[in-house]
Amino acid sequence: MSDTPVVILVHGMGKHLPDEITKDFVVSINSNLNQISGHEDDNISDLVKIVEINYDAFFDKVRLKMAEKAKPVAERLDAISQITGVSSWGAGLIQKLTSFESNFNDDKLFYTHWLDVIFYTTLLGAKVRVDVAKKIAETIRDHAPENKIHIVAHSLGTAVVHDTLSQLFRGDFIANDDIPDLDLVTHRLKSVWMVANVSRLVNDFTDISNPYNSTVRPSIEGCMDYFRNVRHELDPFTRISQFDPKNDNNWVPRDFYDSGYKNIETSALTKMNPHDFSEYIRNPKVSLPLLRQFLRIVPEKQNSDEIFDNFLGSSLAGAFEGLKESFKEIKITDTSSLESFLKIGKEFSKVVKDFRG
Repeated sequence: MSDTPVVILVHGMGKHLPDEITKDFVVSINSNLNQISGHEDDNISDLVKIVEINYDAFFDKVRLKMAEKAKPVAERLDAISQITGVSSWGAGLIQKLTSFESNFNDDKLFYTHWLDVIFYTTLLGAKVRVDVAKKIAETIRDHAPENKIHIVAHSLGTAVVHDTLSQLFRGDFIANDDIPDLDLVTHRLKSVWMVANVSRLVNDFTDISNPYNSTVRPSIEGCMDYFRNVRHELDPFTRISQFDPKNDNNWVPRDFYDSGYKNIETSALTKMNPHDFSEYIRNPKVSLPLLRQFLRIVPEKQNSDEIFDNFLGSSLAGAFEGLKESFKEIKITDTSSLESFLKIGKEFSKVVKDFRG
């Protein structure tokens, strides 16, 4: 069996066609890989095995039904239950969705993005986690330990991956459930990359597994060797219930924190959306450590400096300072409700739209 590294990609909120996140990942990584001396003609897709986990099919059907706004919410949920097999949701969800629609009806992202978060934290979460768990477990069992397994998740996908891994590696075998059981040693992951990490934020709504207490950490009691947390300074979704473990022996022992954990913060912009996946990966502050972790590809310092200079040269002049000033208008106070998340999302999209002119 080849020892080619395996990279599992998990997308975030919003519509994602099959292979979309794979294409974004490959193009973004190659933009820097091909600037490294000796790798000008390489393609990341030839150097690693990419396994894409796409759970969007669940949400796409729900989005289509929820977009039929002429019908009452209860009627739309009845139609959704026929699709998902989830037959119980309670009157609270009907009231909540009715209220959300009245407050966010003019925000087109409500039906393309924000609904994903609502339904993951309510109707679809368990179904998504079971499906993702089976695919992760299958990939690990098919390739480990000969192949090093890495996971790269973005946005809502970070919550999906965290919640799923915390159940896969829960340590106590539970018979007759739909979640496979993995071993912390035999099935250990090499690295997990949480890009625009919202796992703490989503756990505030679901209370499934506290990211500070779960097995999703780089230690003997955890399921991986390396944990990389990636956020953009202007990404508002990473500012709410921010994942920010301290080196105080509580999350992991200090030795494991120093060797296994790293927070990567970016600031430059080549697009007007600091939450965008390809925007994150294309930044050499992210892609070069990825290449080092996956393939031990490390450019010489002068070469590395040139890559950073080229990236900064392609960034939008004044975009960072302009958006930073505009984002001061986004007030993050209450973070304990879905409505507060939706308000922040609506304000964020408005700021970006206004700034683009």
